[in-house]
Amino acid sequence: MTSICFFSSYFSGQKIPYYVKYYLEELSNHFSEVVLLTNEKKLSDDDNDYLSKRKIGLRLYQNEGMDFGMWYKALNEFDKNNYERIGLINDSCILFKSLKPFFEWEQKSLLDYAGMVATGKISYHIQSYFLILNKNSIPLVRKYFKENGIKKTYKGIIINYEIGLSDYLVQNGMKTGGFFDYSKRADVNPSFILAAELIERGSPLIKKKIISHNYYTGDYLTWFRNNFNIDYRFYIDLIKKTNSGKELIDFDKIIKEINPNASLSFIRKYKAGLVIYKFLKRSSVLRYLFHKIILLRRQLRTQEK
Repeated sequence: MTSICFFSSYFSGQKIPYYVKYYLEELSNHFSEVVLLTNEKKLSDDDNDYLSKRKIGLRLYQNEGMDFGMWYKALNEFDKNNYERIGLINDSCILFKSLKPFFEWEQKSLLDYAGMVATGKISYHIQSYFLILNKNSIPLVRKYFKENGIKKTYKGIIINYEIGLSDYLVQNGMKTGGFFDYSKRADVNPSFILAAELIERGSPLIKKKIISHNYYTGDYLTWFRNNFNIDYRFYIDLIKKTNSGKELIDFDKIIKEINPNASLSFIRKYKAGLVIYKFLKRSSVLRYLFHKIILLRRQLRTQEK
């Protein structure tokens, strides 16, 4: 089967991050071609050599429309008729072990459009950080991208692409599904709130934000509501325990790379905030005011951008 994976990654500087290289090398085991899509920049000579030796392609695109913007450009550039399977994958997750179980499941499932996680949040869709297009769905996806173009706002991308694309394919008779099916869970984003459960069920991925602690102000309201464990050490320990004896990514390197200023005081402050939130929940008035403060801070942060 001829296949290609478009891996979208945004990073600053001239060096490809370690966790991205780990991901690219594993994807190379499952696709005929792998192409790194990133923002316009000059990569170091060492990293250009790295890509060349591993026969990993490189495309530098203007950063617009986030991952779907890069995928849009790549799908226009590469001849879709050359491939029976296309992967659309981004670096918002850290891959920490082999993808073999996923691809064994995916091949047996005979799905037209598959992903790591299917969710019912907002409405049914496959979460867009890991998407597999098989032969029947490729022309439809290309058509959908062409009709919708590049969306510039975060909301437009989520509604039109992450959610809208799944809906469009289902309406056109495509068989879709996720390796981990949370399609009946409309209450949570499983990749965050159920991260521990996903690890225990065998997921090879964890959201990068959980390790980096690069949260938005508005995230905390969701974390408080769901009694979310924000301590990245908890998840790393769980990954190691659940995957004892298996080859894993080097988490020490990961921490130095994406969370070099890891602070226990940050975790303590969050836990204190969680205690306060649980206390305020007892009063509808106080809970309302707390929510308003969090939402106001999020709006101000958005305006600053």
